[in-house]
Amino acid sequence: MLSKLEVPFEVKAVDDAGNFEGYAAVFNNIDLGDDVILPGAFTKVKTTRAGRLKLALFHDLTRLVGSSEFTQDDHGLHLKGKINLAVSYARDAYELMKEGTLDSMSIGFNTLLSTFEERAGRTVRIIKQAELWEASIVPFGMNPEATISDVKSDIRLFENALRQRMGLSQKEAAAVASLGYPAFHRDGGNAATAIVEELKEISNLFNSQFKVSP
Repeated sequence: MLSKLEVPFEVKAVDDAGNFEGYAAVFNNIDLGDDVILPGAFTKVKTTRAGRLKLALFHDLTRLVGSSEFTQDDHGLHLKGKINLAVSYARDAYELMKEGTLDSMSIGFNTLLSTFEERAGRTVRIIKQAELWEASIVPFGMNPEATISDVKSDIRLFENALRQRMGLSQKEAAAVASLGYPAFHRDGGNAATAIVEELKEISNLFNSQFKVSP
């Protein structure tokens, strides 16, 4: 029997690339359905041929929205997902994710080994081994500790390049990436400076590698 574990998430950055990152399950945490997943419990995973976890809308496997890399660490099940924005309903769902209306994820899994015990005055199910099938975007969640930590686009790579190559602060890099070179041109100085030339070089590299304009 396929079980479901739902977790809320928070979109902390918004863009148009369809990438997101975060935890779809938190280990050793009692969710609102009185389930606890132990670290490393997902001993089996149903994946695509490329070894990625399937992402669906509302656990409807006829409405897939993308796929995700997945790892298990001490904290939980970590996903690096990609929503396929070429699919109309997936694109609509992602827009609702960005604005916070669709604010939860849910994993579908088969329990392979579990026990029951008392924790914090409650009888909870301890899931020791499970087979993970998919992760879904849903409107409500049950695990208050699981969050999506980031929603990314290629422009964030440009910001990282500005910070790493030029020593800009995060605020300065974001300003340059979002507003263009004039955002970094302060105090009426000459625009034909080494700084601007470096920005142009980074921009050209960015465009050639990712085929987008920052």
